[in-house]
This record gives sequence, structure tokens and C-alpha cells, in this order.
Amino acid sequence: MKERNEASPKFILTMCIVYGVFVIIQSVQIIMTPHTFIRVISLFAVIMLSSIIGAFVRELFMLKKKITN
Repeated sequence: MKERNEASPKFILTMCIVYGVFVIIQSVQIIMTPHTFIRVISLFAVIMLSSIIGAFVRELFMLKKKITN
């Protein structure tokens, strides 16, 4: 099996879409739940997922810059 040194743009885009869907689902859960504890845990999860999405988008821009140069 071949090891991956760099992520392909297709993989990064797919992961951004998957994590984006998770963020939307968690956001709806935060809005709909009446329990404060669940809201806090879900809010923490949304913040973490958003930072992961930001990292993937940053990698996508870096990869795009590397390809154009």
C-alpha cells in the first residue's frame, strides 16, 4: 500500500463537505435542545469541527498556491 504524503484536493474538498454537514447538524441540535448540558457539549463540538474545517480550507488554499506556482 502506498503512503500518502499530501492530501489531494478531492480528498480535502470531500472532508470539508462532510465536516460542514456535521456542523450544520450540531448547530440544529444546539438550537432545538432544551438541556443546557447538551447545548454546552454540542457547542464545544461545533467549535472544534469549525476549526478542523478551517484547517482543511487553509490546506486547500496552500495546495492551490503550490499548483499555480
